[in-house]
Amino acid sequence: MQHKWKAVEGGGCAGVAGGGDQRRRCVAASLSMLIAATLAFLAYVAFFPNDGAGGLYRLWRCQDCAGELGEFPGDEAAAADGPSASRAAREPTTLSHVVFGIGASARTWDQRRGYAELWWRPDQMRGHVWLDEEPVSPWPAATCPPYRVSADASRFGDRASAARMARIVADSFLAVAAELGNNTARDEPRWFVMGDDDTVFFPDNLVAVLRKYDHEEMYYVGAPSESVEQDVMHSYGMAFGGGGFAVSYPAAAALAKAIDGCLDRYVYFYGSDQRVQACLTELGVPLTREPGFHQVDIRGDAYGMLAAHPVAPLVSLHHLDHIQPISPQGKTALEAVRPLVAASRLDPARALQQSICYQRGPGYVWSVSVAWGYTAQLYPWAVAPHDLEVPLQTFRTWRSWADGPFVFNTRPLSPRDACARHAMFFLSAARNGTATTVTEYVRHDAAPPSEKECDRASFRAASTVHTVRVIAPRMSESDWRRAPRRQCCKTRRTSWGSVLEVRIRRCGRGELTSP
Repeated sequence: MQHKWKAVEGGGCAGVAGGGDQRRRCVAASLSMLIAATLAFLAYVAFFPNDGAGGLYRLWRCQDCAGELGEFPGDEAAAADGPSASRAAREPTTLSHVVFGIGASARTWDQRRGYAELWWRPDQMRGHVWLDEEPVSPWPAATCPPYRVSADASRFGDRASAARMARIVADSFLAVAAELGNNTARDEPRWFVMGDDDTVFFPDNLVAVLRKYDHEEMYYVGAPSESVEQDVMHSYGMAFGGGGFAVSYPAAAALAKAIDGCLDRYVYFYGSDQRVQACLTELGVPLTREPGFHQVDIRGDAYGMLAAHPVAPLVSLHHLDHIQPISPQGKTALEAVRPLVAASRLDPARALQQSICYQRGPGYVWSVSVAWGYTAQLYPWAVAPHDLEVPLQTFRTWRSWADGPFVFNTRPLSPRDACARHAMFFLSAARNGTATTVTEYVRHDAAPPSEKECDRASFRAASTVHTVRVIAPRMSESDWRRAPRRQCCKTRRTSWGSVLEVRIRRCGRGELTSP
């Protein structure tokens, strides 16, 4: 019988019957050749990725696409337009990386400039107030941002003012681009922040928020309105400009190129912020919501909203001239917000942060809520935390002055029932301690002196408390990079009961706050 396969004598790999050793040598040689060829190919790709001669590497590319590996050009191209292409070992964002653009009118600046003077730091900040015309009086350069006059926007007709305001981010970007071009920029710009002339920013908290995001990506950061009717009329996906919003460098670069076309397409929109949002939507950039931006689209008394701030950095307040002064410590809106701003300089991260604890005595339980730097509340009865963190409805909607709806829950206020009325205390003093801050809040009686007080034992005992003293460790900006959690506190009565001392601290693992 003739064999189908015949052994071949001699060396080489022509056959397989030459013994096990020879087969192993053949397999090893084949593997070696395969590995060598693979390494040669990888080296060719690494050192000659685009040889211009149609090499093998071009087989991996989409011939009709601009990007490598067949992808379409995307955010990477926009990020490369930024001032820094390297993402490794970069320094954290600081105030010097933020460019402010404040929209204002020359005719009203003198009446509103006090708000900017509350937060502006000439030696640390950069940006401009953008006016519609030259100012009517000498510019307060020592206390305010420098000014520039916006370009003529009259071609946009009846909405020229809104169009001018919408261009402020683009104008700010172009101004910084000119500084970069002639090497006069102090630091690389990373964020462009828009606000109104009556916006109060809390700069350290603004930076803490922006540090959470990669400034080399396209971001649009802010918050919608508090009033549902405003969001329905404009957009839930829009950052309301009075509360301020931030646009990263790549997003601002793209916006600067597209804004004039967008303004022509969206000339029918009412406000500048809606036009900016519409243009960013065309660029595919959604709103990144941060609850610390406050448009304050409410009427009446903002107390309930401020006393139950979310667990997030306080970034801004707006419309203070359109609500009651937020504190009885000031007769005007500007004077009333000064104590909060001053306290925030001692511990920016803790501003308005709520802590809840309980004071127990013979036959009573008090509920205590502190909005740091602003107010303390004493309820002479037990109130659960899930109720205390809901704002008291001391305000109405912005447009219709209705009882709601708002984008958050509210709870009713009963000022006429003496036995359902809590005691309010407002900030009177703030100072630094040893690694702590000490803030004191004095009692404010909202009821007329002639009104009868509640005769219950817990209310009588609470009526002897005239001051709430709060001792708290300073919060770190890094605390906002942790999972959000309201901090705990403990109370004790001192000075024969006239002072209620509250010590704030981080909660323990699994610690409950319950009445």
